[in-house]
Amino acid sequence: MIFSYYFPFIIPFFYWNVLELQSISIGWQSTIILSNNGLEFVPIDEEALLLFKINTSSIQSCTKICHSTVHCRIFDYDDQTDRCRIFEGDIITMGSIVISSFSHSYVGLIQLDSEHFIHHGRSCSFCEGSRYLICINSTCQCQANTFFNGLICQSQKFVGAKCNNVKECRLDRNYTCLPRKQCGPTSLQNGITVGGYGNGTAGNDLTALNYPWGIGIGIDESIYVSDYNNNRVIKLQEGSLVGTTIAGTGIAGNSAGQLKIPLDLFVDSSSNIYVVDNDNYRVMLWRKNATVGIKVAGSGSQGSTASTFREPNGITVDSMGNVYVSDFTTHRVMKWAVNATFGTMVAGTGVSGNSTDQVYQPAGLYFDEIKSYLYIADASNHRIQRYYLGSTINITTVAGGYGLGTGNQQLNTPYSVCVSKKTGDIYIADTFNNRIQRWSPGATSGVTIVGSGGLGSNSTMLNAPRGIALNYNETYLYVTDYNNHRVQRFKLI
Repeated sequence: MIFSYYFPFIIPFFYWNVLELQSISIGWQSTIILSNNGLEFVPIDEEALLLFKINTSSIQSCTKICHSTVHCRIFDYDDQTDRCRIFEGDIITMGSIVISSFSHSYVGLIQLDSEHFIHHGRSCSFCEGSRYLICINSTCQCQANTFFNGLICQSQKFVGAKCNNVKECRLDRNYTCLPRKQCGPTSLQNGITVGGYGNGTAGNDLTALNYPWGIGIGIDESIYVSDYNNNRVIKLQEGSLVGTTIAGTGIAGNSAGQLKIPLDLFVDSSSNIYVVDNDNYRVMLWRKNATVGIKVAGSGSQGSTASTFREPNGITVDSMGNVYVSDFTTHRVMKWAVNATFGTMVAGTGVSGNSTDQVYQPAGLYFDEIKSYLYIADASNHRIQRYYLGSTINITTVAGGYGLGTGNQQLNTPYSVCVSKKTGDIYIADTFNNRIQRWSPGATSGVTIVGSGGLGSNSTMLNAPRGIALNYNETYLYVTDYNNHRVQRFKLI
């Protein structure tokens, strides 16, 4: 019997029971879901998924070929060229159905049912003659490149797909389930040094760093690093380990051209640099190619009034030029408008605490201007707070908040936070856990992107990471590896 069915992408399909086409045993029964004409399948990895292609005379014949090929889960057929392509994999995660250049082409899918796999794990006598299970070590097991998910043998996954166990990933490609809970090669856990000597030692020449803190990535992929103990900001062009000093002189001071213990920084779309000049109790703006900075927040004297900072730490800037600064030891975040001589408190109360509206030694900041969300690395509360600016009640703990610890639901003194514009995922420098965590929106725990939890200096480890940043297309995560005196770059998938 043939009847209509609608696939999740609103593409019309039809069920077709192969049992009606040929006399076969129950273990080889299949139901085919067949599309309307004008469509074809585009796999995410044709080399891995295409089993073979063959010319055949009809869609019925192509269907039978797929059915008789035990690894076939998907096929497409064009009756103008007689091309029949046979694929393994599944349609949800292994590719997409698109409009074909051939008007008489079709896509077919093998419909999987838990009834096909009820004998999984039983003795081989139960799966003799089965299309869906094979005998391995005297028990009925899944076919190659599939895994048992408790109901069916599902296709193993490719790079970037979410996973919880190594068996879910394409083992023939040497993929594993990475700590970040995505399939991929273990080499993705290795960082590449893009700033500093890379051997764990500090220095003051233009290839060295000395306790790097803040980091920003320009629209041209240049890397900007606040070099804490060298009292300067270094710019590194993509692909070069030789930097250029673009702010500060390398000698501590309080003149317009100097810095003293620079912490966080922010790079705007015009390549202007805002620097938290910690020991000068101010924020300095270096316009592109400028040789001296302009004070845009703070008086230059230490204090806890609206016009002063006691220990400025994190910074973010909106498109209007408003500057947001976390004042670490006054437990507040201040907003400074353009040309203002004082700031307005937009987060925290000025008193340390762990209630929803309080922060305790706030550090890094990230501003989602579209949603008016200000994210705060609430360091000594071991959590990330999200404030909806303009509201004193719309405050949410979006990561951590379960006390200091090493669990996936915990943080240990987070110093930096940034958010993916594509996915909303939150990346956190979990500083004293020596790792970078990623929390998906609404999650109650995170996954480890970088670091093992223990401090170290090899390519997979960190030592008290301070700053993090994503590049513009979010293919890489950059980390200032503070005690290793380097900047590490990690590929995202």
